[in-house]
Amino acid sequence: PTTTEPTNYVVYLHGGGMIYGTKSDLPEELKELFTSNGYTVLALDYLLAPNTKIDHILRTLTETFQLLNEEIIQNQSFGLCGRSAGGYLMLQLTKQLQTLNLTPQFLVNFYGYTDLEFIKEPRKLLKQAISAKEIAAIDQTKPVWDDPFLSRYLLYHYSIQQALLPHFYGLPENGDWSAYALSDETLKTFPPCFSTASSSDEEVPFRYSKKIGRTIPESTF
Repeated sequence: PTTTEPTNYVVYLHGGGMIYGTKSDLPEELKELFTSNGYTVLALDYLLAPNTKIDHILRTLTETFQLLNEEIIQNQSFGLCGRSAGGYLMLQLTKQLQTLNLTPQFLVNFYGYTDLEFIKEPRKLLKQAISAKEIAAIDQTKPVWDDPFLSRYLLYHYSIQQALLPHFYGLPENGDWSAYALSDETLKTFPPCFSTASSSDEEVPFRYSKKIGRTIPESTF
């Protein structure tokens, strides 16, 4: 009988604050790095806010991965890679996969984060103010999985300028978002993680990648 060599996979989750972005934003150099080391890259879309709230985003992401595992990965070796919001989703997904005995072999984190507390603080990312009129044509109700032309970019920055991210995500109004945070105890059970971030990043605090590198065993930062 013909035998096929086992395949190693990397599942990639894009950034965009969970509001905009597309799976096709994976940098070519990073893709080449993975493929040259024998990995097949699988880039995933996921539901975007505010059209879908965070609880449903997280739940469907796990379901999507389970389907991907059944159809393609088939319990072969895999790692996860995430950028920014994709890094946060990667960590949340890892937590869920552990309960399903589907722990990844490794993680690759590009300026991700472990909780959502930082969105409580004011951030000025764009010089120009975005008006409600500018984002009026962007659909905020029908489920959206992909934003290939980054047409929701202004919506993301509008939500930051107007402090609407908690509402867009559907987070508790009492400010207790601990259910959406990854504890040190949880991180200590994760597979090795390579993390990188910029100390000058105004979008995602540098401390998160530093914490991830320090807390997850056998990790590199």
